[in-house]
Amino acid sequence: MKKYEIVLLLDPTIGDSDIEAAFESVLEILRGQGTEIIQSETLDWGKRKLAYPVKKKETAYYRIFRFNAKTQVIGEIERRLRIDERVLRSMIVLYDPDAEKPIKPAEAKE
Repeated sequence: MKKYEIVLLLDPTIGDSDIEAAFESVLEILRGQGTEIIQSETLDWGKRKLAYPVKKKETAYYRIFRFNAKTQVIGEIERRLRIDERVLRSMIVLYDPDAEKPIKPAEAKE
């Protein structure tokens, strides 16, 4: 199994009360394909402004999930996410924790 990261952008018009239900349905899609969700690495970025309109929407709810999965199931996960009308965009990539560089504070100039 390889480690993957999925970035999800959900439609902001579904309402605050339905956001968690929408993210839970995405988790069900992932679990249904036999993935292992790493809950400690789930990042909720909340509602943010998009850099450019996507499907005529200016904002979206962002969430990042990291999970372990077999390579064969990634195509099916992507297909099921494209069908879900609440998902504006999604992107699945291989996740390499060693590739993340810590952000260093800017050095003060004299």
